[in-house]
Amino acid sequence: MNKNLLRTLLISAITLISSKGLLAQNHTINVTNFTVTTKEQKVIIDWKTDGATPTNYFAIQKSTDGITYKTVVLVLGPDPKQKDCDCYGCSDKYMPKTAKNFYYRLVHIDTDGKEQITEAKLLAKS
Repeated sequence: MNKNLLRTLLISAITLISSKGLLAQNHTINVTNFTVTTKEQKVIIDWKTDGATPTNYFAIQKSTDGITYKTVVLVLGPDPKQKDCDCYGCSDKYMPKTAKNFYYRLVHIDTDGKEQITEAKLLAKS
């Protein structure tokens, strides 16, 4: 199935569930740790929250100029391998040789469909 179609269907399903009031009320998300690093030709994106806010999903966005962002990954829940932690993580393809900088930011979508955007993290090629 086409990735864009799958992403659209997933977002539509989550939005429908949220609009029916089947999920909890929204709150302001508190991201307690947000890191962007490279490992083995991949960009590793990790973050933690205080766990106090109902989360529908996170969209991870990437930019080459820090202004125009594109969603590259959706994360639906915390990492099940890390017990007692509201920890999240994902990876992205390594930067192309032509790019000097990439910016990553998190977009938290709460259970009412409202968005909250974090500050961007710069990943610079050396």
